[in-house]
Amino acid sequence: MPEAIISYLGPMPTQGPGPRDLHPFVPCFAVEIADERVFRVHTELSGQGSDFAIHRLEATGLSPDQAHETLNNALLLYSVRRLEPLATEWISTESRPANPVDLWRLASDDVPQLLALLTEKGCHYQVRLKRDLFCTAASDEDTTLTSIIINNRTTAPTSKPLCQDCTLPNTDFMCSHLMHPKVSGINTMVGIVGRRVMTAMCDKGHQDKMGEIGACQAGGHDCWQRIVEMETPAVNPVSPLELAEAFDVLDAAWRLAFDRKRTPLLALSTVATPAALSLGCATRAEFETRLSDLADLIDRIKVDDTLLRPRSEEEMKKDKDQLRASLNRMGDCLHHHLPAAQHPAVDAAIKTLRTIRGARNAAQHGITEGGGLTAKLRELGVHDAPPNWAGAWDVVRARTVEALTSLRHQLMAYVNTP
Repeated sequence: MPEAIISYLGPMPTQGPGPRDLHPFVPCFAVEIADERVFRVHTELSGQGSDFAIHRLEATGLSPDQAHETLNNALLLYSVRRLEPLATEWISTESRPANPVDLWRLASDDVPQLLALLTEKGCHYQVRLKRDLFCTAASDEDTTLTSIIINNRTTAPTSKPLCQDCTLPNTDFMCSHLMHPKVSGINTMVGIVGRRVMTAMCDKGHQDKMGEIGACQAGGHDCWQRIVEMETPAVNPVSPLELAEAFDVLDAAWRLAFDRKRTPLLALSTVATPAALSLGCATRAEFETRLSDLADLIDRIKVDDTLLRPRSEEEMKKDKDQLRASLNRMGDCLHHHLPAAQHPAVDAAIKTLRTIRGARNAAQHGITEGGGLTAKLRELGVHDAPPNWAGAWDVVRARTVEALTSLRHQLMAYVNTP
């Protein structure tokens, strides 16, 4: 999946030719895509804006040093939040910024918006259940644990002030490589007075830095990075019958493109499998059954040998095992007959169908390599299963319809080519 990496280059010097009235902290960030630095920016706050912000922060009870540190964090958070949507656009559109270097200037008018970023700490581990707020990163040794399970995670009670003071960094500029934090509550005679992160893991192997987890944020450890991935396209809902119909229409387009007299693309001996695709699901077991039915239908795709790319006897022996798989045969056929300009769309559609088969294999055989079922579902745009198996099945059906429709469009473009 395409991704961009945001790195913190450190504070830039505010000294230069001529007098400069600036806040003394000027953070600088860079964006890399495919190991190439494509953008660098630093964020300046005017001296007047700095005085205004410091005055407002000191009015809340902060010391001058605390006010300066808080304002610096606000500038870091502002920069990361503004960079992420830009990086997402560049990777999703396969474009690059018009100017590789930029300067973002903030003034007094921007201070209310800047300080508003600090009013409520972002935390992905914070979950509200009706009136109450819970921490889902609670350590097993946390003496404040509750019996409430949320998304298969143990929980502990928290509140916005407790979360604000917790040493786990703000999710919005936390290092993307920080994983599995364990947070414990500080319990006293008067109740829970704080929460502190005790342990965490580093996905880059910098476990030696985990002694200071609070520094796993922009402006903290020098290994900090923010990973921005291409957003999964929104899913267009499909009707229960639309998936089976998409297979039928693709089969018709296939025979129109190659020869009505050839073996149909789908060789079905029963109507049970297509009928099962219209059913919903509520549990993991039902989801796995539906997924298995869908993968079985994909496996029933039959491509006539005469449609494959011609091979020598030696090549045929070499490719024999590869050409047993239904999707391999389909890809080979379409690459052979369709013009090269259509190959990327064909490959993307077949990749989706492969991912669905991979999800079925991971579910049935307990395969954990590469992240197992969870990773395969995320590739398809499913991020909440468990527990939302019904929603997961809806997404899988929609992705399959998109892939089959794309293949049909490529076939019809081939048919209509003069």
